[in-house]
Amino acid sequence: MTTRRQALTFGAAALAVALAAPGVATAQDYPTKPIQMIVPFGQGGATDQVARLMAPVLEQELGKQVIIVNQPGAGGAVGLANLTRARPDGYTIAIGSDSTLAARPMMSDTGYDASSFEMIARIVEIPSGIAVRADSEYQTLNDLVEAAKTEQLTYSGSGVASGPHLAAAVFLAEAGVDATFVNSNSNQEGLVKLLSGEVDFLTGGGSNFPALFDESGNSDIRVLGLAAEERWPYMPDVPTFKEQGYDYLRSQWFGMVAPAGTPDEAVQKLASAVETLVESEEFKARLEEFYFNPAYQGPDEMRAQIEEEAQSMRPVLEKLDLLKK
Repeated sequence: MTTRRQALTFGAAALAVALAAPGVATAQDYPTKPIQMIVPFGQGGATDQVARLMAPVLEQELGKQVIIVNQPGAGGAVGLANLTRARPDGYTIAIGSDSTLAARPMMSDTGYDASSFEMIARIVEIPSGIAVRADSEYQTLNDLVEAAKTEQLTYSGSGVASGPHLAAAVFLAEAGVDATFVNSNSNQEGLVKLLSGEVDFLTGGGSNFPALFDESGNSDIRVLGLAAEERWPYMPDVPTFKEQGYDYLRSQWFGMVAPAGTPDEAVQKLASAVETLVESEEFKARLEEFYFNPAYQGPDEMRAQIEEEAQSMRPVLEKLDLLKK
């Protein structure tokens, strides 16, 4: 008679053989079916643009369809919270950003923090910038900062605690001044507020600005500065913050994440695919059409980036009374 110990031993051996048999999917076989990519914002925004640029190239690299699912809400928190409830098998991933991954969990009960995810790769970045109307009296960043010392200036951008809002708030705090943020639901809405005179300046990712200039360089706005290490190729006439005496760098970036517990084999295969596409000339050419900079980081670098940005944002969020109670 077969003993219970013998039965268990036989069962374990049979399972091992079955898993090793051809046609049975294992982590090493990943992917064997379509991958769902959550975009935690609506269609048409920068996050959605990045996802839709990536999807067809990822499909070529991975050999499986990448299906984009827009799940907007709560400044990106809804889609990322949904990701944490997905099966951690590599078949549901999402696009996150500096603000949704680093700042948003400190502001409200999102249902996630950085530990809720396996970081896969940072993909692209754009420098933060500040713009005024073309007829504004402010010609430089210093003009703006000096005015903020004696006047209550106002500004707008794409939403409370969005990447642009936080970028400007951190800059103003480091410069020792303050200004009142007027909320907008998009960069376009913020631009309308700027041009109508409702606000004094606009904060935005650099990719929002080039399309506002004609071939002769004329525009209804003037970009005072971009927070990049060196002059941005898409707007070479715009000085950096550093050139104007402000040692301030701030980019807005987008990266790919998966639920915590996703097998390392899947994470590494996805990261490798992203690295390949970011380095491809075809993808770089597509990025140029939308004024994005390729900016690959692997899983460990991306997590360190998030931790560093959360640390720098915390005192600013506290000052703005945006930290969750």
